[in-house]
Amino acid sequence: VVTTTLDLRIQKQLESSFDAMFNPNNPNYKGTPEYAGFRNGAATVEDTKTGQIVAMMGSRDYNYEGFGQDNAAIAYIQPGSTIKPLVYAELFSEHEDSTKNIYGSGTILPDVPTTFEGGYKPNNADKGFRGNINIRQSLSLSRNIPAIRAMAVSGVKPTLELARAAGDTKYCTQGPDAQVGLASAIGGCGTRMTDHVNAFTTLARNGVYKKQATVLEVRNSNNEVLMKWSDSKGKKVIDPQVAYILADILSDDSARAGLYGRNFPGLVVDQGRVKTASKTGTSDVNGKSKDIWMMSYSPALTMGVWLGNPDTTPLKNGNSSLPGVIINSVMTYAHQEVYKKEGKWKEGQWYTQPAGIQRIGKELYPSWYNKNKAQQYSKLTFDKVSKKKATECTPAAARIELNVIKTTDPTTKKEVFVASDGYDATKDDDAHQCGDALPSVSVAIVNGLEPNSYRIIANVASGKGNLTKLSIKV
Repeated sequence: VVTTTLDLRIQKQLESSFDAMFNPNNPNYKGTPEYAGFRNGAATVEDTKTGQIVAMMGSRDYNYEGFGQDNAAIAYIQPGSTIKPLVYAELFSEHEDSTKNIYGSGTILPDVPTTFEGGYKPNNADKGFRGNINIRQSLSLSRNIPAIRAMAVSGVKPTLELARAAGDTKYCTQGPDAQVGLASAIGGCGTRMTDHVNAFTTLARNGVYKKQATVLEVRNSNNEVLMKWSDSKGKKVIDPQVAYILADILSDDSARAGLYGRNFPGLVVDQGRVKTASKTGTSDVNGKSKDIWMMSYSPALTMGVWLGNPDTTPLKNGNSSLPGVIINSVMTYAHQEVYKKEGKWKEGQWYTQPAGIQRIGKELYPSWYNKNKAQQYSKLTFDKVSKKKATECTPAAARIELNVIKTTDPTTKKEVFVASDGYDATKDDDAHQCGDALPSVSVAIVNGLEPNSYRIIANVASGKGNLTKLSIKV
């Protein structure tokens, strides 16, 4: 007799959620698989504390013709951007080389066109660039270039070693995947969902790895116990400060609002009553999306969902928020109807900030963060009209001097300036040209109609720009 770790209640909710997604007559999801072009999916739910798998689906339906009995939860699939939290985990970690201890959620990693070692010229999913944004923004908005910069700084090998130690044991180990280099920072290698969920559970467990469990007990025909699961203390593979900073970023709904809007189901569970950290991801082949992922975790449960095709046929739409309806349904039920009632979780439960974390403004940094080496302050002169750096053509009245943050791009070693209040330190004033007509005033004074009275006549020309203010003093 084999007793598994599955919780039948959560398992049924998971199966019901998949049935709803693929039911062509369900008004809530009607047409979603056809619209996006996926025919299959898989999911895994793991107990954060113990590492036990409490629910799992390897396909949409075990009896589905053609591929129902294929277990996509243990197949090698590229995780896309859901690998990025582990990339930043290595970047944030403490290193013997103190010059690398300069990273936290507020650190600037430029999102600009970059050619990396070997001529690698990656792009972002939207083909655009956001300029000098911090890590909170770049991870929340799933920007590729900063994540690749992070791996370039940390090194491919140390980053992959951390990911594997956290639970993604087979990431970038199969065939040509082992040679992709920096592309592994954005999910360019295959991993197994069960492993990937386990790695996120390590993050959810404050950086402590535990071996995943699927079996509680095995008895033979004589009712003798052949195997019995027991919990372990686990092994710390990620510093708790790093895990906390990542959870803070991945639970920041305002930071990702520019990509998904606020309160998107799945990214926000049960309308915020179940606080979670989340990350989406999409992989592609020849520039077309083929896999959609969403990962979600809390101190109680960790979950991953994949949607795609069994034959890697490209999707029609790679919207990585689509698994959110399944995440929201299962995580809400599991927390509210199972774990809450059994005393394993309560509303509002979240992580306690570890000692040592530095809070600078609204951003978080580990205790080993070296502020003096990380960034300095400088002054730059800007144009008040364009809100870009002033040039020799910027009129004196349009100039303003501001304090800016000065850092060094870790890959190009160039100075990077970051301004506040909407000013752009990466571009020059394009609102003014040196040949622009300047405002002019001519004044004439003539005798008035009364003795000892005068009439002042002022002729004003605005020049190129609009005249917004005129003062006459007598």
